[in-house]
Amino acid sequence: MATQWHELGNGNFALTGGSNIGVIVREGRAVIVDAGLDKDAAKKALRAAEGTGAKVAALVITHGHADHFGGAGWLAQQAGIPVYAPPLEAVFAVQPLLEPLFLYSGAAPITELQGKFTLARQGVKSITPLETGPQEIAGIPLDIIPLPGHAPQQIGVGAGDTCYCGDGVFPDETLERHPILFCADMDAWLATLERFSTLHYTWYVPGHGEPLQDIASLAERNAARLREIRTWVWESLTTPQEAHDVLHDVAARYGVTFAAPQFFLLALTTIHAALTSLQIAGEAAVEIAENRMMWRRV
Repeated sequence: MATQWHELGNGNFALTGGSNIGVIVREGRAVIVDAGLDKDAAKKALRAAEGTGAKVAALVITHGHADHFGGAGWLAQQAGIPVYAPPLEAVFAVQPLLEPLFLYSGAAPITELQGKFTLARQGVKSITPLETGPQEIAGIPLDIIPLPGHAPQQIGVGAGDTCYCGDGVFPDETLERHPILFCADMDAWLATLERFSTLHYTWYVPGHGEPLQDIASLAERNAARLREIRTWVWESLTTPQEAHDVLHDVAARYGVTFAAPQFFLLALTTIHAALTSLQIAGEAAVEIAENRMMWRRV
């Protein structure tokens, strides 16, 4: 996907295409937000940041998915900079094998989960744990905003009038192309999407798609999709079902045909998140029947 450089004003920039990368420049120093899928993406970000005349001083990773940190190890080495990430997300960036392990129930991952989209080619040697709230990184004042749900401890980065919001929201093109959004914690993500209506930035840079100024309406469309998935999961439990059967039903409703095992497993994580949400709400329960883990309505 072709990259595009956006000047958002007040020292804030974005490199879009594939997984987006943010660049925050203040007084000759730059903080990069996310590092793209691989070394090639990170190289583009480094060149773009240095093209502003600033010295790259730090990298912040919003969450531990390979398409957002895959270039971080190279970038940290090449620029000699510290890397910051939320504690749990940092573990994935330091140990990239954890992502395919996560997707494959902790077992040695199948070959299909070992592509660079789910298994970064290089990890980060050392990451400074990042807590939420206002703080300075490389002398630049930032607001680290909790945006969990898509990933357990995902954060956004507020810089002046711009918010780099990771995968807190997905653009409409993604909602159409990949209707079963990847989700680790459905209740947390719904709360995050509601939180967007309380933020007051001029620009928002999602992890995919173009920078935008109206985040609230897009957040509501994302929330509507999550609520729809959860409803369809509940409706599939007319009789007790295994999670795989629930995914089959939900995929059929969306007209989704999985082209490869990794896409099936990504969607299955979302089904598990929806089932957990229903269990917490007292609307579904899990039980073992004839050595099968079955979900039923309550």
